[in-house]
Amino acid sequence: VSWRSEVRMPIDKDLVIDNLQGDFGNEAPLKVGVVPMEEGEKWAANRIAYFDRTVPLYVFRHYSQGDNLRDAWSKKVEDRGNKEKNTLKQFYLEMVDDELRELMYVRDEYANRYHIAYETGVVSLVMREKEGEAFAHILDRGEYDKPGEKVYPDLPSALGKLGDDEPRDRMSLARWLVSDENPLTARVTVNRVWQNLFGIGLVKTTEDFGIMGENPTHPELLDWLAVDFRENGWDLKRLIKQIVMSATYKQNSRIEKKEYEIDPENRYLARGARYRLDGEALRDQALFVSGALESTIGGPPVKPYQPKGIWDAVAYSGSNTRFYYEGEGEELYRRSLYTFWKRTAPPPNMVMFDAPSRENCSVRRERTNTPLQALTLMNDPQYVEASRLLAQRALREAGNSAEEQIQYMYRLAFGSEAPRMHQDALGDSFERFEDSFEGNPSDAKELIKVGYSKPMETADPVYLASLTMVASQIMNLDSFLNKN
Repeated sequence: VSWRSEVRMPIDKDLVIDNLQGDFGNEAPLKVGVVPMEEGEKWAANRIAYFDRTVPLYVFRHYSQGDNLRDAWSKKVEDRGNKEKNTLKQFYLEMVDDELRELMYVRDEYANRYHIAYETGVVSLVMREKEGEAFAHILDRGEYDKPGEKVYPDLPSALGKLGDDEPRDRMSLARWLVSDENPLTARVTVNRVWQNLFGIGLVKTTEDFGIMGENPTHPELLDWLAVDFRENGWDLKRLIKQIVMSATYKQNSRIEKKEYEIDPENRYLARGARYRLDGEALRDQALFVSGALESTIGGPPVKPYQPKGIWDAVAYSGSNTRFYYEGEGEELYRRSLYTFWKRTAPPPNMVMFDAPSRENCSVRRERTNTPLQALTLMNDPQYVEASRLLAQRALREAGNSAEEQIQYMYRLAFGSEAPRMHQDALGDSFERFEDSFEGNPSDAKELIKVGYSKPMETADPVYLASLTMVASQIMNLDSFLNKN
């Protein structure tokens, strides 16, 4: 400590200085102040201390408790109680003993780092086996106050057995789950991957491999894939590559009438997979094609467009999710993976496409086809804005004619040139939209204002609105909404 002074002085509460500029050299001016408070409040600086080095927080305790220190020091040794003795001892150890003070300074520096890491980190609970042998009672007629015979952890005899010397704990169970003696884990995993790629698993009841589940349509194929998956190190990337490079997966998805009558669900794999994409994939795909997708990995959940008052009916009055506050900027264009979900009020544009509410675990989604889905794709602000952003992208990056711009949008959406039939249909649509908006230019201006992003500067909003509608039409084609 280089200098210490106790001064009481009034403070000008209207003066706030919160910046440093220039080079102060060795004679930096000192100004003390506080943020302006309510009228009538009085503030004063008390016990101002100057230090020639950075000091840990415990040092300031001695200044705030200076009166206690003086009282303890003024008393005779024989008159000091435990409180006074501890006060003097603490002061000596922390402020007088140079060697110990240096050690405490280092200790507190690391303690400060620890607290920063602890406060900013996320605490995760880790399960631990309790001491002693675990057991449970068979309850007499299921009544908790009538415990019966004791039972101890083990595998059901129908599923195999653990070694006699293996402990009956969670670690042994985990090892058994991926052991050669248990084929179920590999079979379930392979079946779920197959479901993701073909729309339906080799065992349709992906959530149930028990006696209530459905038998596999191709049992030998399921067996072979499961064993191959396990013997190659549980490599999911290899498994997916193996399936998508197969002749079965690469088949054309065109449906013949006779084939459809025999096998409408394509359980016998006579054609390529074709099914409507999930709501998350549809939204992400629209954002990606429009060029708006924010692809940053990681970060907190975000709140994209949703109808106003969506949470009001299901939220508790004191809940911090009582009201839905829509995000801004890049938050609106992040992948659906980062969308904030309220279990009792999930995002409507996801539920519309059969996304589960997440109140229960679901490994298989039903796929419906309803008019509300088409209304969502054509009217939800996320999709309307994506259509306009796609149109703007075509205006900036493609040629000057509507035909070139439509062809460019089609190429961005499908990765191929539009067939002549599609070119003619989209061209006719553009002309009809343009005629309609020319008669109602205010409708064109309202359309291109949908969404958080501002429309591009253009002298012809009718043209941009017409191109936006064609972009929406492209994004509503079956080929865009379905995996083919």
